Amino acid sequence: MKKKIEDLENEIIGLKATISLIEKASAVKGETQQKPVPTEIKEEGNPSPPVAQPVVEKSSPKPPQETAQPKPEAAQTETPTTQITIGEKKVAAIFQHDNEIKIDVLVPLNQDTPPFKSFFVEKVLRDYEKKDKLKEQQGQIPTGQGLSYDVSVDEDNNIKQIWIRNVNDPRRTREIISTIRWTMARMIEKENK
Repeated sequence: MKKKIEDLENEIIGLKATISLIEKASAVKGETQQKPVPTEIKEEGNPSPPVAQPVVEKSSPKPPQETAQPKPEAAQTETPTTQITIGEKKVAAIFQHDNEIKIDVLVPLNQDTPPFKSFFVEKVLRDYEKKDKLKEQQGQIPTGQGLSYDVSVDEDNNIKQIWIRNVNDPRRTREIISTIRWTMARMIEKENK
């Protein structure tokens, strides 16, 4: 029971951080609040098949280039640590390995649908990446240990996987998971209009 309470308290912290990020982004763009889509995170779930796709978004100062990347080792029958469900539909399976997060997207979501690139990639992942690069330059973390990410898409530009590496802070992990859940809910809302 104590573990469940602790997990829920940690999720509340992550959700508050996500709300803060969203409010900051909304204030910058002057966006109005949209009707929320019911979302739910379920622990454990059905494994999703591994997918190797071309990488179209890579964290780096260089412009993204389409290159084939070998997928990090993963068991064929791995079980997600978390699933994102919107309404009755399973949208994504999240796998956590050491300091990595792998998000397998289970439904077609085009990477150009807002707020994926404009918010999740630019305001969340790239901001973390920039902070870590600064920490590397200041010697606070070893070189090469800063957050980095890859986004894989299929031939229709739908997101298949998101790999986020060097997530060394549990709070950051919660924020990323909460933020991708919110982002996917908004994307589905926009694609269903």
